[in-house]
Amino acid sequence: MRLSSWLGGLVAAVLAATVLPASAASAADVSSPPLEIPAAELAKALHCGTELGDLRDAGDKPTVLFVPGTGLKGEENYAWNYMAELKKKGYQSCWVDSPGRGLRDMQESVEYVVYATRAIQEATGRKVDLVGHSQGGLLTAWALRFWPDLPGKVDDMVTLGSPFQGTRLASPCRPIAEVAGCPASVLQFARDSNWSKALGADGTPMPAGPSYTTIYSYADESVVADGEAPSLPGAHRIGVQDICPGRPWPTHIAMVVDQVSYDLVADAIEHPGPADTSRIDRAHCAKPVMPLNSQEAVDALPGLLNFPIELLIHSQPWVDEEPPLRPYAR
Repeated sequence: MRLSSWLGGLVAAVLAATVLPASAASAADVSSPPLEIPAAELAKALHCGTELGDLRDAGDKPTVLFVPGTGLKGEENYAWNYMAELKKKGYQSCWVDSPGRGLRDMQESVEYVVYATRAIQEATGRKVDLVGHSQGGLLTAWALRFWPDLPGKVDDMVTLGSPFQGTRLASPCRPIAEVAGCPASVLQFARDSNWSKALGADGTPMPAGPSYTTIYSYADESVVADGEAPSLPGAHRIGVQDICPGRPWPTHIAMVVDQVSYDLVADAIEHPGPADTSRIDRAHCAKPVMPLNSQEAVDALPGLLNFPIELLIHSQPWVDEEPPLRPYAR
């Protein structure tokens, strides 16, 4: 199979800087794993559209940190949809970009989430809300499970279409990896990967502190590939079809433009505790697409058009097997 064709199929299957306070890197609890990536590099991946110090004056609402799915930068994933709508409600947003557009070892990518969460919480003095689509949800859950200082800094964690048990669509990458290599994160997405087993932790609930909401769709071709909804121990799990029975939407990628999916995210952010289906307007079941910001969409378009090339360039080096778990996750 030609590399370009294989990469295109892979993407379809898997997808659906501000200056930080100098003390941000020292905000870790002594029992938390040390961050191996230099603080200056972590800082470059965090974007808020303003200086972090200015977020303190944004009122009493939490800042929302968005973590993108595989292949996308935060701005491409969220600026023209979720961030634009939450801004109308008075919420400040930040986003973090994963190295190699999320195709490298997720144990590297998660350090960017940890660092960004600490930095925002320290700068604002308020807890942070974490929102992750696909891989972005895996990273937020991993960060909260394995960094003990983080749950006390987070109010809500909300995920969209995150494959907590892995996805069988990534399994073909295993034999390919032995011959030509494969992106590290794709091997970690596979069913029964060491990553998925460590995150599940034999049913151990997520750490106390934040409210956890996991949102999924039975129309998600990437995550609900076996007919089973993804499950994160201790999280409140909601299917879009719980609100809109029989609705053949959204697909994996479409969760970031689907009106009902957005309603659930906004509900979790705006109320204490996880999202509550009783507060969702059932009339929105007939509204497949949420309001979109055309200017932000235009701004994000160049990156979206170039991302297949960037994936090939920035995801290197590919690996021949799943990266070993680091000591803190064994």
